[in-house]
Amino acid sequence: MTPPSGLVDPADDVLRRWNPRGWMGLHGPAATGVRVVGVPGSGAGTLAAELRHLGGPDITDEGRAVTLVVLDPSATIGRTELDLVRAAAAESIEVVCALTGIDRFPDWRAVRDADVEILQRHASWLPRVVILPVSAAAARRARELEDDASEAVRQTLFTASGLVELRDVLAATVRSSHDPRRARAAVVAATRPMIEEEIGRLSAEDEEGDLRAERSRLIAAAPPATSGPDLRRLQVTLLQEVAMRVRAASTAAGEVLETADADAVVTTIDAHVDDLCARLTDETARIAPGTPAPEPTRTARPPQTARSMEDTLTVVFGASAGAGLGRLLLTPFGDLPGWMSLVVAIACAVPAAGWLMRIRRRIAYRDRMRRWIADELATVRAELDTWIRTRIHETELQSTALAVAARDRHATRVRERVAAIDVEITRRRGERRARIAACERDLAALGHIPEPQGAGVRPTG
Repeated sequence: MTPPSGLVDPADDVLRRWNPRGWMGLHGPAATGVRVVGVPGSGAGTLAAELRHLGGPDITDEGRAVTLVVLDPSATIGRTELDLVRAAAAESIEVVCALTGIDRFPDWRAVRDADVEILQRHASWLPRVVILPVSAAAARRARELEDDASEAVRQTLFTASGLVELRDVLAATVRSSHDPRRARAAVVAATRPMIEEEIGRLSAEDEEGDLRAERSRLIAAAPPATSGPDLRRLQVTLLQEVAMRVRAASTAAGEVLETADADAVVTTIDAHVDDLCARLTDETARIAPGTPAPEPTRTARPPQTARSMEDTLTVVFGASAGAGLGRLLLTPFGDLPGWMSLVVAIACAVPAAGWLMRIRRRIAYRDRMRRWIADELATVRAELDTWIRTRIHETELQSTALAVAARDRHATRVRERVAAIDVEITRRRGERRARIAACERDLAALGHIPEPQGAGVRPTG
């Protein structure tokens, strides 16, 4: 159906984009057929067959100007029937509804009234709501009457079936659909709910829901925890081990001192200290690789001292004791001459004095070595304790710095991701608003009904 010359139609592009089949019907040859549709079990096929037998508009699926929607009188229409009416309005110029099978349902009038109310409420795009009651079974019985039946009776039965009225309404509707204004109004009425439905879908659409959820999750999430070693527990363990090893070294050095010389004592202490340093190095290497081994300060063992006043007194006491021992030995021999007694006293005094002096020197040196061992191991323990605390403190500083850096990197990534999410949310909202605005502009364009230029007064009847 080609629009008249000089028609100004700003909605033509809207119709072409939203309802291409309706637009093609406006710009193509005029359709004359009627299409019969219905949900399964509604009797649409039977009614279409009876309409073909009765004659009238062509019942076809191609080039239809009118769609006849067949409804079931056993129950009111629902979403399925409404979708069927919507599709029929989008594909044809006029929509007529028929309630078939009224002969089997006495309460069909209440069902029809309810259907009309539902269509007026939920199918407001229809120019008018027409539901015709018919009985295809009654029409078939009228058609199958014997030949001797009068034509008047046959026509009366056809009229009672409602099929004649339906045929006349369909014929009149097909003729009225040839009016360009009426055809365009029907296409516009069918296109408008398409746009409104798209606006409703866009308004209810929540494409940013997943992004908002991710944004909330990122903001609420705590920074990743850094699970480092338990440095304080390690420090206590190492300090206890140092104390135990130092006590063990002191005991071992004291035992060696009783049976060996000072060099063996120094060797024993060196072995224990070196083993302890190696142990500490291995333990700290697990938390801080590359840590240098501890090097505790070592001092030389005390030297043998020169003769002192104590040694002189020891010699005197030893000589006196030896001389007294010699005189005691000569007591049984009272008739010996005096010089003999002097010789024996001197012979006993000299060895006794030397022996006593050596004993005294050895005791004094062992005492000095014990004090040296205690001082040496105390110094080693103090330095190793300081070394342990220093290494633990440095490791804590490194762990803290790494944790702060990790939190900063996490915060930076979160900020960047949140900023990207905000940009994406803004973009999606802008696109949705733009699409809604475009739909609203299309609706506004459909509101302008163009008139043929130079047309006369349009009849209203």
